[in-house]
Amino acid sequence: MDGVLGFLQGLGEWTLFSLWALLLVCASLLTWLGLGGNVVICALALIWGLATGFTAITWPLLGLFAAMTVVGEVIESLLGLVYVAKKGATRYGVTGVFVGGLVGAAAGNGAIPVVGALVGSFLGAFAGAVIGEYYRERRLEPSMRIGWHAFAGKMLAILVKHAIGLGMIWMILRRTWPGEG
Repeated sequence: MDGVLGFLQGLGEWTLFSLWALLLVCASLLTWLGLGGNVVICALALIWGLATGFTAITWPLLGLFAAMTVVGEVIESLLGLVYVAKKGATRYGVTGVFVGGLVGAAAGNGAIPVVGALVGSFLGAFAGAVIGEYYRERRLEPSMRIGWHAFAGKMLAILVKHAIGLGMIWMILRRTWPGEG
């Protein structure tokens, strides 16, 4: 009888761990919707720490997660701008990327909540870069090229931010692995 109870207990522990891992991965996907996925990951780690007396998830580790979250936000904010500038955008194009991304996200969120913000920020960054470059150069082809670089820079920024979130998840799962705590 002890063997069966031990098996069921182990099964329950792994089932709960699998749900925990799934919750963390779903939280990381919020980054792609223009939401604070890494902030949610930090909050989930804090909840785990509170629930377990900070045995596996400690205050220093939570501090590291907070720092990683801030770094991810800064990278997302700057990488798209730096990338497009390195690809030849003038200050008009870089300003267009920044303003267009903000306006696009706000307009997109107003049209279709959540998903619209992401789509709008990409389209806005593209359109802003094209408009900024066209205003200065009065040539469509180079302006469109910079617009595509703005789109790629935005995509790269989100990929980096998501990778940071996945790194946080890996650290959390290593610390909360059944039988480790």
